[in-house]
Amino acid sequence: MSSESLPQQNSQKKRAVQLRLLNELSTKLQSLLESEFFFQEIVNLIQGRFNYYSINIWTADDQGFALIAQAGAYHHHLKIGHRIPLDQGITGVVFRNRHSYLSNDLSIDPNYSNLSLPIASMSELCIPVLDEGKVVATLNVESDKKGDFDEEDVITMEAVASQVAVAVRNRKLYNDVKGFNRKLQSAVDEKTLELRRAHERILDQQRLLQKENKALKTLVNSEKAVEFIGKSASMMNLLAMVDKIAPTTATVLIQGESGTGKELIAKRLHAMSDRTGKPYVTVNCGALQESLLESELFGHEKGSFTGAIAQKMGLAETADGSTLFLDEIGELTLGIQAKLLRFLQEGEFYRIGGKRPICVNVRVVSATNRDLEKEVKEGRFREDLYYRLNTITLRVPPLRKRKEDIPALIEHFLRNSRFGGAAQQIRRVDPRVVDVLMNYDWPGNIRELQNTIERLKILADNNEICVDDIPFSIRMPKIKSESSDFGIDMPLEEIEKTHIMRALAYHHGNKTKTAQSLGITIKTLYNKLHRYGFLPTQVTVDGPEATA
Repeated sequence: MSSESLPQQNSQKKRAVQLRLLNELSTKLQSLLESEFFFQEIVNLIQGRFNYYSINIWTADDQGFALIAQAGAYHHHLKIGHRIPLDQGITGVVFRNRHSYLSNDLSIDPNYSNLSLPIASMSELCIPVLDEGKVVATLNVESDKKGDFDEEDVITMEAVASQVAVAVRNRKLYNDVKGFNRKLQSAVDEKTLELRRAHERILDQQRLLQKENKALKTLVNSEKAVEFIGKSASMMNLLAMVDKIAPTTATVLIQGESGTGKELIAKRLHAMSDRTGKPYVTVNCGALQESLLESELFGHEKGSFTGAIAQKMGLAETADGSTLFLDEIGELTLGIQAKLLRFLQEGEFYRIGGKRPICVNVRVVSATNRDLEKEVKEGRFREDLYYRLNTITLRVPPLRKRKEDIPALIEHFLRNSRFGGAAQQIRRVDPRVVDVLMNYDWPGNIRELQNTIERLKILADNNEICVDDIPFSIRMPKIKSESSDFGIDMPLEEIEKTHIMRALAYHHGNKTKTAQSLGITIKTLYNKLHRYGFLPTQVTVDGPEATA
């Protein structure tokens, strides 16, 4: 064999190895898209074929080059992640020019930098990895011999770099798609969870509405549900004020005795505002303990306390964009008052156990039967919260100060089947009934009047309401309130009269039971009542008794 044929055979063998490398690399790269060691796998593959003195891959960004994969001489001197400036060495030249660089004698190459490392590199081949014309990485191959690389090596490594560039681009697209899929799945999971929570909230609200009085806990979205009976001057002035402030966002405090219709005023404020199409949410502050009230009002996160098996949205969040009615606001403890004050001032709150503030747009309307100014002076109600609540104060008059509305209220409760049921239809009402009811002060206000009318409807005989059907405590309120003590100078007849009236009140006006308890006949009882002026002259006695 001639001496000239040996280099030719070596060259052919080298080309065969290069072709196998390119073929193997093209197959291998597709399987490395998800690999955490993408660049190192490429280096290992090349090094396994050629066993270079040193082979490195540097990635480029605006801050410089970073060593991302290596094999050979640098392994014991540079760690993965080591950085060099963009303008340093042959790598810097390739980055600026975006062309391959071949140096077969590094000892005289002015661009070479050995990074102050104890290495024996004599030749270097640096190939840029280009993505859309931009250098994203460089493939550096070094030899410890001079003149160890030729144009075939350049062509082969440029082909390797091209395949790597395509793989880098595909890997980026793959990761983008994978990231998008993760975000999409996360969004789907989040929306699914929101729907599940919304469904749970709906079920909770349904159970709550079934347990509570629907008239006090309901969603109002029209003025039709707000019904006011009566035309007294005090009520007309109050309703005029309500209609005036309803379109605003002012915080309103409604004060008045129990049973005067404070919640109807709150509902009218909502119905006459631009929030009428959204849920009107009621919270009874006096019906729940402080911890339960905070959870009901602001909600809680899963696991925030024992029994919190799921996240719960509070009623303040449910009322976002609408009206939140805080009934019996005077019953709040000082602890919950502080949290309510922050909510009113900032328009945001935290769920129990929550780390993220929740912002809502809620109009707060509150009501109480207490004198909050007195509560503030005695230290039971925060002064700053009081002034935050009563931007506008509405005072609902008690029924005793609007007695001219009583006849209309009586008529309404009698004719409406919601009060006392639809089975009993009252055909006649003794005119004296209205007079008696007008003379009573109604300490329980409209609620007491409603209950009284319901009772009269149910117990009335022959579909007719008579004076005797009215509870004795309402017909004779002064007799009921008289003291049971008798003065030493009180006449015997006055003592007898007072005792009979007390017995009659005790038996709720039932004359038969009263007579039996006093040990007298019913005729005698009627005669005495006639003498005291509590019965008309002609009285018919049920049963065998004669006419008085």
